[in-house]
Amino acid sequence: MDSQTARAKLDQWYKALNARDFKELAALITEIGDVEIEVEYPQSGERIKGRENNLAILENYPGLPDATIKKMHGTEDKWVLTPSWTPLRITGTGDNFVVEGRLVYPNGEVWNYVDLFELRNDKVFRIKEYFAAPFPAAEWRAKWVEKIESPSR
Repeated sequence: MDSQTARAKLDQWYKALNARDFKELAALITEIGDVEIEVEYPQSGERIKGRENNLAILENYPGLPDATIKKMHGTEDKWVLTPSWTPLRITGTGDNFVVEGRLVYPNGEVWNYVDLFELRNDKVFRIKEYFAAPFPAAEWRAKWVEKIESPSR
């Protein structure tokens, strides 16, 4: 999949998520043979397997936050030539994307998130998500750093 198509799919993913359009989210998930979609939350030690379980969690999430994409990182697939001039596709580049963004919860809290997406067959196959609450910068290192935009507390 080219990166433009992948980026469009991920834009669709977040639009459907923010609209609570679970039917559209289901259409953006792929399962290959017996291999189901997996979503991991490493910080809480959880793995959610299967389309139905993942959608049920989103549908029943108390106060599901709205997500805003700040950055999306990914590249086109790479190709190399073997010594016999046979073109080979290097996989694992064009179907993997990192999305950085901001979540706004109904109570007004703003958190940062990072989603690691793996796409297959032009759909979402795996996601690993990391969430972080904002915290104040340490004053002891102030003379060596430059301030950047931070979510409001």
